Amino acid sequence: MSKTAATYRGRFAPSPTGDLHFGSLLAALVSYCEAKSNSGYWHLRIEDLDTTRVVKGADKKIFKTLENYALYWDGPIIYQSHEQQQSRYQNALTKLSKKGLTYRCGCTRKELAGSKTYPGHCRLLPPANNKPSSIRLITQQQDFSFDDDYQGLQQQNIQQQCGDFNIKRKDGLFCYQLAVVVDDAYAEISHVVRGIDIMSSTARQLYLQQLLGFSTPQYAHFPVVTSADGAKLSKQNHAKAIGNENPYSTTVAALKLLNQVLPTSPLGNQNDLIKWAIDHWQPDKFQGLRQLPLR
Repeated sequence: MSKTAATYRGRFAPSPTGDLHFGSLLAALVSYCEAKSNSGYWHLRIEDLDTTRVVKGADKKIFKTLENYALYWDGPIIYQSHEQQQSRYQNALTKLSKKGLTYRCGCTRKELAGSKTYPGHCRLLPPANNKPSSIRLITQQQDFSFDDDYQGLQQQNIQQQCGDFNIKRKDGLFCYQLAVVVDDAYAEISHVVRGIDIMSSTARQLYLQQLLGFSTPQYAHFPVVTSADGAKLSKQNHAKAIGNENPYSTTVAALKLLNQVLPTSPLGNQNDLIKWAIDHWQPDKFQGLRQLPLR
């Protein structure tokens, strides 16, 4: 990547729904090495937007694991559930609503079953005032292009992907797409490094950035780790938590999976290994790949 070191701000944004697994460690490692190899900052955000899924104490375990792996964040930790962040989301929603870009939607999952994109029912026929409603953002038939640092030139069309999409849920919780755009803007994130499984969200985020007057970060989507049967390594697929007993060997395994240059002999400790990874960082070794199968 070509970056201006003085302005590089990256981030890692785990959800506190359980311990970090190998796939999430890889996400932390890739984003950390990108930031530090460019003399940049690496910020930590806890994505506890969906408070119904938060596991008590999971955030503290995440902090401990990152520290054990010598992945040290810069600045204060941001929580999406905190009042300041919630206020920022509401301000953004108000701004969009004042522009006439939102509408209430009372459709249920059952009613939308089988629909690839939102058919726009409530855009034409608003639900009754007493019916539980989400808030959707009006989209246009528009192509969005971005040059992904790992995957090359991408083009997405929101209307074809999903149509008008929710930015606030029926239960009053703000949706991920709105929150992440606001979070990145206020933290002045210049580079977003994340898994390719989230790449399909990018057009929606570009659109929101455009509407809210925010600058657009540079995006880089790295390949996801998959199990022997081809399934993505994730909490939903019951991926095992990584241990803190031997972070050195686990980090070596992650670097090997990323096709990185490994030291010819063991280094002194985990801090030395991370410094080695930063000094020898070569993202071109996995550019263009969409999956990293565990061997």
